[in-house]
Amino acid sequence: MKNVRLIRHCLYLALPAAALVAFGVYFLLASVPRIAANERARFESEARQVVDEMRQGELKAALVWEYGVGVIEGDAEWRGEFPAQMLWKDWEASAVRKGSSMWGVKRREGGLPVVWLRDGRRVLAAECELYETDYAAIFWTVVPLLLALILAATVFAVLSLHSYAKSRDDFLAAAAHDLATPLVGMRYLIRKESEDVRNLNERMIRLVENIREFLILGGRRKAPSCRNFEIGRAFDEAYAIFAADYADETSGAVEVSGDKTLAVYADEEMTVQIIWNLLGNDLKYAAPYGRVSVRFEAAGGSVKVSFADEGKGMTRSQMRHAFDRYWRAKTVLDSGKGGFGIGLCASRESARAMGGELSVEANSPRGCVFTLTLPKAI
Repeated sequence: MKNVRLIRHCLYLALPAAALVAFGVYFLLASVPRIAANERARFESEARQVVDEMRQGELKAALVWEYGVGVIEGDAEWRGEFPAQMLWKDWEASAVRKGSSMWGVKRREGGLPVVWLRDGRRVLAAECELYETDYAAIFWTVVPLLLALILAATVFAVLSLHSYAKSRDDFLAAAAHDLATPLVGMRYLIRKESEDVRNLNERMIRLVENIREFLILGGRRKAPSCRNFEIGRAFDEAYAIFAADYADETSGAVEVSGDKTLAVYADEEMTVQIIWNLLGNDLKYAAPYGRVSVRFEAAGGSVKVSFADEGKGMTRSQMRHAFDRYWRAKTVLDSGKGGFGIGLCASRESARAMGGELSVEANSPRGCVFTLTLPKAI
């Protein structure tokens, strides 16, 4: 599927934001009502304590108001605010509690809250430093704003990642296309007797082919042209390009065992490219440390070609990423050896496109074993 890896990485990038949004929604729906209820209960408890103190005479009322009479005790400001004909429902309109308790809290404009107590036809009231924080309004304003900022930042990051990855792929695809043209022309100009130059040219072409085949059209690969052929023929063609290098860097050539005449049903050019990638991989990272063993064997309806080396190998975690696009182990990066980090990824996709598989496991006592599996000839 086109851009599957990019989409997966974008989803990974969006997961923290999605988790925060889910937590934020849960917090608003489940926790904020409870926080607001606790604050309300605290405020009511403090107001009720003031009412009890007025009822018991422990707190002198700053205002005594009687229905039909008006303010009996209190300054002019109180008289203007609480007229004689004020109805009970006006007192109760902003009460904390209504009904038999006959008390409540009125919010004075520009002043402190007024806690009042109804006593017959009278109302006793006092200003108190009571404050109720509206947590519901605060959280319902702040949390959605923060979540919107997080989502906006995540969308921006995902779009930036997508744009960067697409630009990089487009650049590499264009570079591969431009490089391939002169290299193919050089192939026909080089004389057959110039074996070393011919091999170097072939290696350059296949390096470019890795890039072009993997990146062209956003990562969609051409359909394989499968037919029956001997797997050993593809191996010999790929190995011929590296034969001199293996002879120079190891105690001998690659050790081959098994039946090279086994026939497979696959795309021969793709198979040569896969084997070329695996041999080149062993040459760069394993050959100086020991021999490379290649084994051909039949396994049910498939043919397996295993490449076992005695190099530094990879950890279990590194093996999980060995076929990821652009991935290279830190030890490889520190070694300064070249590579685009797409050869193994491209090889696995090619193998799967032909109905096969490419896998890696640890070698004993050290190193790695890469196994190419292809369908047996039909």
